[in-house]
Amino acid sequence: MQPGDLFLVLNEIDQGHIDYRKGISGQCRIVHYDRDFNARGELWTGEAGMLVGLLYNPCDRRLYTTNPQCNSVLAYDASGAQHRLDGYLPERRYGNMALARNGDILIGVHSLYGAPVEDEHGDGKLIRFNPQTRAVSFHEVEIDGGRGGRHCISNLALDADDRTVYYASEAGRRLCRYDTESRRQLSDFINFGEDDVMRTYGMGLLPDGEVLMASGSGAVLFNPRGEVLQNYEVPLENGWTRAKPALDGEHFYLSNFLHGLLQRRDIATGEVVSELNTGLKCSLLSLSEYRET
Repeated sequence: MQPGDLFLVLNEIDQGHIDYRKGISGQCRIVHYDRDFNARGELWTGEAGMLVGLLYNPCDRRLYTTNPQCNSVLAYDASGAQHRLDGYLPERRYGNMALARNGDILIGVHSLYGAPVEDEHGDGKLIRFNPQTRAVSFHEVEIDGGRGGRHCISNLALDADDRTVYYASEAGRRLCRYDTESRRQLSDFINFGEDDVMRTYGMGLLPDGEVLMASGSGAVLFNPRGEVLQNYEVPLENGWTRAKPALDGEHFYLSNFLHGLLQRRDIATGEVVSELNTGLKCSLLSLSEYRET
């Protein structure tokens, strides 16, 4: 493994039978690429459904992934051995994750459909836990509902203060914020109006407080006050669902779920510096970049 290597969720979806009305499902797979988008290996979880969340944690050198259709959170160590995190986390339809500096993982409940509403652990839609100490805290937060009204926290990112979480419901109008230390809902970073064409999808925070966000129809860079700094031009009209800053601080990854396209772009100029066409529609949902520390 080298810094800049990528792990990508590439679920094996039957390309001849994609039906949004019945839901999309396939065999769950993670693919390892080097920084030049050359495939180096793959990992099958043994589950069917849709891997949604993916996070490499350098604190314990494990790769974490979530499958909301199976209510599962899995971890893989350096040998590739699988570990299930079902002994201390409640059963939920978990989705995307964010990493704190101390190794804590923040994880959002992707949706409530088909999941237990209450159990002895509480009903927080945002959970912060440490996989080493097994300390867990639950946070009940406001949600937008997003497409269909049943999404909870589809996408999230942690601010540099290590306590403020930015989060959104898939295809919603609100980019919400919550303080995990004071356990307080903060004012929305963005609240799109009825006439806005942009919607909230995967986002990432830059060190100076700027926010990158996929908008469905492209990607946007906001200043710390929520004002648009740049609209990035894209070759396809829809399907852009994830924008994630690269660890080098100069580039970001932009992915298209509908067409299976991944781009590495220059943050300042928007230039596409490299591109991967996976050839798989409705498969690419998340990525995580390898780092040593």
